[in-house]
Amino acid sequence: MHIPEQLVIRPPSEANSLLVRVVRGCNWNRCLFCGIYDFYETPYSIREVEDVKKDIDALAEMYGDQFETAFLGDANPLDLDTDFLVEVLEHLHNQFPSVQRVTAYARSSSLWKKSLEDLKRIREAGLHRLHVGMESGSNKVLALHKKGTNQDQHIASGKRVMEAGFELSYYLLLGLGGVRLWEEHVHDSAKVISEVKPHFLRVRRLWIHPLSRLNPKIEASEFEPQKPEGTVIELRDFLNALEAEGTVFTCDHVNNYIRIQGKLMQDKQALLDYINKFLALPDKVKASHYESIPSVI
Repeated sequence: MHIPEQLVIRPPSEANSLLVRVVRGCNWNRCLFCGIYDFYETPYSIREVEDVKKDIDALAEMYGDQFETAFLGDANPLDLDTDFLVEVLEHLHNQFPSVQRVTAYARSSSLWKKSLEDLKRIREAGLHRLHVGMESGSNKVLALHKKGTNQDQHIASGKRVMEAGFELSYYLLLGLGGVRLWEEHVHDSAKVISEVKPHFLRVRRLWIHPLSRLNPKIEASEFEPQKPEGTVIELRDFLNALEAEGTVFTCDHVNNYIRIQGKLMQDKQALLDYINKFLALPDKVKASHYESIPSVI
């Protein structure tokens, strides 16, 4: 029996989804804060479309038509040719007619290179939601971490994706500017979100792995990691600066110091009140809380 390939990583929201691997690793794989595919020793390569379709056939034989959602991995399938994606998506929906939502990770730089017509073709073939690692809206922070994109691409590609009919989920990484650039990180990230108004905004906290590519910059005093309290202040100031009506704001990952969720702008003040109430706690109480939060990707 044909054994389908396994993914390296997927969003937490795709825990119950059918997982289909169309690429291995990440075509960029240079971001200083990441290194996930190095940890798992997964070099980038594009799979043959027929092999992906064989995986889909095998998954249908293994599980039957029992999934409502599916996820295409690994890191950035939207860098692939449009025809490739359309063929995979059409085969997926033929084999799994009960699937109502298909999602994938995508980079702003790859989406920026796709025309509106190509994005519409991919959307019509059955890709519904894109998870985009914005990480920051600051050009200085993006350049520091070798993200390979910029604020203009975040905004332009985000608006084009939404015009094409996709659901869009942006990720922000608290602490990415370190101690020196945190204010610009917060301000410019809020600008991107307020202009694009994605359907979802998911907030994470930077975790510096012992083998992180950031460590040489830390040792050279070129990057000073943000303090736990500073991370919470970043969250507060970022949320306070947002003007993104209708965006679902989610800060619920296990590595977040504060876990909150709501809809902008209706829940914004309640979320801010929650953060400020936490910040008003005694220092010993906050320190104990920070220490209790696990450091994970």
